[in-house]
Amino acid sequence: MSELNSQMRVNRSVLLFICLIGGLITFGVVYDVIDYFWGDGWAVDELGTILQLIIVDDDSWWPMYNAANVRLHGDGIYQTVFFEDGMKFQYPPLSILPFVIFIKLGMGWETIREVMNFISFVAMLFIIGSIYYLIISVFKKFSNIENFDWKYKISFLLISIIGTFGFDAIVKAQYLGQIQVILDLCICLAFLLFLINRKYFSGACLALAALVKPQITLLLVWAIIRKEREVMVGMIAIFIPAGAISLYGFGFLEHVHYLESLSLMGKHGEAYWPNQSINGLLHRLISDVDPLSFPVNSYAPYNPVVYGFTVVTTVMLILLGLFYRPESGRVNPQGRMPISSSFDMATMLLLVTMASPIAWYHHYGILWPIFVAVFVVIACQLYLRRDLLTVVTTILFSLSFMLLSNRFPVLAKEQFASSPINLIQSYYLFGAFLMLAALFMLRRNLIAKSAVD
Repeated sequence: MSELNSQMRVNRSVLLFICLIGGLITFGVVYDVIDYFWGDGWAVDELGTILQLIIVDDDSWWPMYNAANVRLHGDGIYQTVFFEDGMKFQYPPLSILPFVIFIKLGMGWETIREVMNFISFVAMLFIIGSIYYLIISVFKKFSNIENFDWKYKISFLLISIIGTFGFDAIVKAQYLGQIQVILDLCICLAFLLFLINRKYFSGACLALAALVKPQITLLLVWAIIRKEREVMVGMIAIFIPAGAISLYGFGFLEHVHYLESLSLMGKHGEAYWPNQSINGLLHRLISDVDPLSFPVNSYAPYNPVVYGFTVVTTVMLILLGLFYRPESGRVNPQGRMPISSSFDMATMLLLVTMASPIAWYHHYGILWPIFVAVFVVIACQLYLRRDLLTVVTTILFSLSFMLLSNRFPVLAKEQFASSPINLIQSYYLFGAFLMLAALFMLRRNLIAKSAVD
């Protein structure tokens, strides 16, 4: 009888998860279809484009290729590309090493962009596989479920495929020719590996992402404060040789110039509406800048109020991620930290994205695996105990998912460009704040229930 009850619990928890996240994904699909026939149809067109491996834009690949060419000609990367030519090259020196190698091997620009487009698409396929394994792993860890019926496995696979190709931030990054897709895979693997207690490799994946996006280096500080020794060692094991290679290959001065370029970007920010950060919101709200046009060779004009508020909120968000820790000192009966410690890492990843002065909407693609893990846990919680806190948390996560996984092109219209109505254009940022609040609630709820159990 106990085995039968356990199986019923498993079936109902899994079905609840499938219905919950499946319903949210279906909402996005239906919305995109409606928009395709009666709106702008951006999402469907872009998805069709990337599935055919058609290259439309080179948002990362061209600046990286150009910087590599400049380096091979003996000129300063940032002095030439960033400061003189005005190209928005925002990556560390080491990021262009593959392009330097490609050029030295005799590959031309067209070949390189095709190779990078293919690698990025393969990264999307690996994200799908990682999401599938993540779903099963969270169910096993949170509910001790060991075996799944074949129909559930098919449902998990469909969720992984449709959800990944329906998560707008990931699709948009691939469409733009953005290295962000590869970073999404690194973060997805880091979160999964942390969850299944392969923390050395989790730290290595975080470090690989940080080599392109330096703010992720803050996860090393997080690991030190949390005493996550394996994560810390994994990150340092990548940082030391990578740092040595970067200094040897590009020189100390290039790294100084890179910091100067970061300083300029942080001081000015971007007003263009896809910048879903507090900096972008403030520029659109109080600066006399068109939020619908993207200045190719310049940033938003310096505004001391925007800059000051950006610095303050950045520091506050980072400190919140580093020092908010309801899981402190908690262990489960097996002597391991509860699953909420994985969501602690997820919270920090969310906060380092939100805290950046420039956080394009495709940067939020790192949240897809976190949403998946969250909805598995919520489905199990809802089946066991539908208290008010769990219901509210579910609602907040659902609203956040709808805002962060979909694009609403109608909001990028002239009628929404003026202040203060252009606040609505920051819907990704608002979705991120909803997710942040929901993560805090979920983590405290998990700890409270763990203490009761």
